[in-house]
Amino acid sequence: MLVLQAAFQYLLFSENLYFNALQTQLSYEQIERIITQGKKWQWVGYVLTPILLLMKFSFFAACLSLGLYFASNRFAFKPFWNFLVQAELIFLLPILIKLLWFLFVQTDYDLDDLTQFYPLSALNLFDADTLPRYWHYPLATLNLFEVAYWFLLAYGVNEVTDLSFWRAFGLVMSSYGLGLLVWVVLVMFLTITYA
Repeated sequence: MLVLQAAFQYLLFSENLYFNALQTQLSYEQIERIITQGKKWQWVGYVLTPILLLMKFSFFAACLSLGLYFASNRFAFKPFWNFLVQAELIFLLPILIKLLWFLFVQTDYDLDDLTQFYPLSALNLFDADTLPRYWHYPLATLNLFEVAYWFLLAYGVNEVTDLSFWRAFGLVMSSYGLGLLVWVVLVMFLTITYA
C-alpha cells in the first residue's frame, strides 16, 4: 500500500500540477511554499497510513466480532482481524487502476481529475464539480471493489464460523455494513466541519 502511495505521489503529483491548480488563487511564492511544506511533511502520510489501517482493521474486526456475538454468542476478534488484513488487498486494485489510468490513458489531467476519480464507483456517475464536497467520499465508497470486499468478508466469516455463506453475508451486512456507515458519516461530518 505504501509503495503504491509513494508511486502515486512521485509519478502523478508534479509541481506544474499544483501551479496550474492554484495559480488563480495564490501567488507564485505561496505555491512554492505549499510545495516545499508538502515535501517536508510528506513522511507524515507514510507514517499515518499504517496507523489508520490498523485502526480500520481493529474497528471493523470489532464490528464483525460483535455481530457474531449477537448472532451466535461467540466472539472471534483475531481471526476476523487477520482476514480483514488479507481482504484489504482488493483495495490495492483501484489505486493501481487509477495510477495506470493517469499514466497511460488520461495523461492530460489536473488536480481535480486526480482527486475526483475513483474507478468503478458511483462518483463516476455524477459530475463531481456540481456535487457538494461531502458527497464525494460516500459516492466513491459505493463501488464494485467494496461489493467484492463484502463477499470476501462473507467468505472469511463462513471460514471462521459454521455459518452458511448467506448467513455470513447477512452478518457482514449487519455488522460491517453498520460500521462502514458510521465511518462514512464520520468522514462526511469531518468534511463539512473542516471544509
